[in-house]
Amino acid sequence: MATPKTNKHRFASYIGGVANPAAPAFTVLPAITGTARVGQVLTASAGTVTGTPTPTVDRHWHANGVGIPGPYGTSYTPVVDDIGKTITVRTRAQSLAGRLTVTSAATAAVIAA
Repeated sequence: MATPKTNKHRFASYIGGVANPAAPAFTVLPAITGTARVGQVLTASAGTVTGTPTPTVDRHWHANGVGIPGPYGTSYTPVVDDIGKTITVRTRAQSLAGRLTVTSAATAAVIAA
């Protein structure tokens, strides 16, 4: 018969040996820096994320709320098709204890170079 202690150990081994898992949480939200202009690099901070085990973080860039094909890194350079659109970055933190996705504040509308 499984006891509460046995169940706790089974759960801990299931999530990588962490006895007290904590789902990811952002204590500082990700933000975009740079000027929203064609050809100028925008950079996304990861924000500050906590959780146990330590979450991994990835980013995906969006123009007017629609995912931009390809860019999943910390930077994005707007192109002509982005003129008039705002840019955001969705940042996902995940671990075996959970997943959380947040969206940055939008830039001003992208302007021509």
